Amino acid sequence: MESQGILQRDNFGLVLCELKKKELFSLVEEARLLPIVQKAVVLQYKRGERLLFNSNNDQKVFLLTQGIVNLDVYSCNGEAVGSFFLGKNEFLPFSMILKSTLKNFNMCACTDITIVAMAKTTFEKLIYNDTTIEQFLDCQKSNIIANFLKCNMINSYVQPQMRVSLMLHHMSEKFGTVDESFEYMIPKWLTQSILARLAGTTRETVGKTYRMLRNEGSLVGTERLTRSFSQKYKEYL
Repeated sequence: MESQGILQRDNFGLVLCELKKKELFSLVEEARLLPIVQKAVVLQYKRGERLLFNSNNDQKVFLLTQGIVNLDVYSCNGEAVGSFFLGKNEFLPFSMILKSTLKNFNMCACTDITIVAMAKTTFEKLIYNDTTIEQFLDCQKSNIIANFLKCNMINSYVQPQMRVSLMLHHMSEKFGTVDESFEYMIPKWLTQSILARLAGTTRETVGKTYRMLRNEGSLVGTERLTRSFSQKYKEYL
């Protein structure tokens, strides 16, 4: 399913509320946000929708404020390069991540998501000569690239069950929650089909890996990773 999102214009309070969800904008005084808020719009997508952005020939910055997005990355000749996932504090202007353009990405909502769209010039005025914001953005960019390289490293393992286990650990550590026993809860949107695609294997292999992990006492049901699982696989990452 493809969508350009449910567009909500001229809602000052909604835009301001959404921007304040992002760590980046906690570094900015509210008075400095007003020019952005007045010109920005909110886009909302449902889980499973492919993201399409119509900027009407104006360069835009798209900032995720709620949910998780999957990005499949392609080279200029259309060959698939890899996939990675972004949460709300990582969704930065694409030129700051991989020095590419929107046409080189296929983006899909893993959960219901909300995006604030604003003019690129407005965003650049906000960060211009602000060393605190620039350092924050540089750090986030480095984290995103490191995450992308880590996913590629995981997929360099020959044994598919190892790839599944390592990707499960990585994605749960990145997006999962920790329960009272300090064990990771696997995100509900991280289905076995998605995990198979990320690990470059089949749904059947993921099912076999889950059974192996349960027999080892590393996985409880399909939702919780035990501490022994984290201790075993974190040394590979």
